[in-house]
Amino acid sequence: MAEYINKTLLFFVMLLFGGIVYLHTQTGISVVDTFMFSANFMIYIGLLIGWMDSVRDRLLPTKARSYILASAMLSILYLLVRILRFRILTAVAVRRYADYLYNVAPILNPTLFLMTCIRIRRGEGEEQNGKERLLLIPACALLLMIVTNDLHQLFYRRLIPLSEFHCVVGTYTYGPLFYIMYGWMVATLVAGFVILVLKTWRQNMRGLLSFIAVALVWGGMNIINAAVFTPRSLIRMYHAPEINVFGMLGFFELCIRNRLIPYNENYIGFFANLGLPVLITDDAFAPVYETNLPIRASEKQLSAATAAPVYPEEDTRLSGMKIRPGYVFWTEDESELHRESLRLESANEILSEENDLIAVENELREKKAHLDAQEKIYDKIAAALYPKQKRIEWLMAGTPSASEDFEKTLAECCLLNAYCKRKSNLLLLTDETLSYPNRELFLALQETARYLNCCGIPAAATGEEYSDLSLDSVNAVYDCFETLIEALLPQIRGMTVSLAAGGIRIAMEADRDPELPKTALPVTRMESDGCWFLTVHAEGGGGE
Repeated sequence: MAEYINKTLLFFVMLLFGGIVYLHTQTGISVVDTFMFSANFMIYIGLLIGWMDSVRDRLLPTKARSYILASAMLSILYLLVRILRFRILTAVAVRRYADYLYNVAPILNPTLFLMTCIRIRRGEGEEQNGKERLLLIPACALLLMIVTNDLHQLFYRRLIPLSEFHCVVGTYTYGPLFYIMYGWMVATLVAGFVILVLKTWRQNMRGLLSFIAVALVWGGMNIINAAVFTPRSLIRMYHAPEINVFGMLGFFELCIRNRLIPYNENYIGFFANLGLPVLITDDAFAPVYETNLPIRASEKQLSAATAAPVYPEEDTRLSGMKIRPGYVFWTEDESELHRESLRLESANEILSEENDLIAVENELREKKAHLDAQEKIYDKIAAALYPKQKRIEWLMAGTPSASEDFEKTLAECCLLNAYCKRKSNLLLLTDETLSYPNRELFLALQETARYLNCCGIPAAATGEEYSDLSLDSVNAVYDCFETLIEALLPQIRGMTVSLAAGGIRIAMEADRDPELPKTALPVTRMESDGCWFLTVHAEGGGGE
């Protein structure tokens, strides 16, 4: 109780301090005003976050806790939007929509309050599907209508053009939706209050009277603020947002402390149905609740169980976990499990020998599969390179080393050998080992161009080096390029090759109109100023 009193006094002191800080936000000194306003905002946000943390510490009914925490989050949003609306934003349209969003918390907070009251009235232990959430449908519909006010003007009826309208007083009149919103707020608050009165007026009169007192203070401060301070533009410690936010917080807090909203609800029935020995302690491991089936363990064993299960008895497994107010412990009977474990141990001894044999067999299979895969790759490379290697053999056999054409033949063989080298590299790659983007196609084109220079043909690979083509496309494009080079080699006088979107582009000088060979990929050509431009397309089939 003393802790509750101290926390309450600290809360009110900080709330009062926040109001005093706000009185110093209009000194006329910009730095001081900004600092005080920021400090005021941080105090209020700190109070709300601290209160949310205390709500989580108390074991409220699950849905009731969710509704209360959602209301607190909306209150933080409420204060944040107010700062953005009145202190930061300058664009007309943005300020207008910030003003529309300013109504989110005033609509949803009373709705969440009524949903909480309905949930408490029915009891958290009842089996139901959360029908109180249906109240969010009209509330969200109201919000949608407010946000789309520019279309229908049912909330604010502007008196100036839309391009200048940002909800300044005197530039609009209230539409019917404004009064519907306030009617919804009042109706939900009154309905929630009535539900709590009907549930508790005979059980907790003291708590009910304190609840009524807070309601009167909240309403009175709103009336004084609206009737006295606002018309006269007087400086005050608290504006309507703070009054409403902390008034709603007061509603919830009094309900919790006086058990109008119960906490730790129905855990006794839960553990009774569970049928396990359960112990709840505080942070010092002092028992707070224990089931009829006691847990016999020392404080040292309880402390160890929070990190890992322990065995106070041979067949009894003690487990524990941290909860916000303390710890919870439970035990499980593992005698049957131990008996089964003994039977399994003997079976495992028999199986372990078989597993060793299976492991050796699997290892041999993996090695064989690896060798088979390598053999397939080498066969694939040999099949792909065989025609080129036979041509190299034929060229070298048919050209004596003393002949005039030997150097030319040797250069052509080097060109074919460059293809064999790069093609074998490509065939060793897989889709998994090939990175995207990659330089494989460019490097292959570059090496072929280098050996074309050995044939007396100025050639180079230029431009972008990386492509996103798949491995199959890279192979197909390179094969097509090699086919073109071999067919047009006698006619080419100079060439550059570069990567293009979806393929490659070849620019070459030739003695005459080149006659293109049949290729696996489509090749388009274009002539300009005696230079021929060939484009190999990676997608599609056929040739020219």
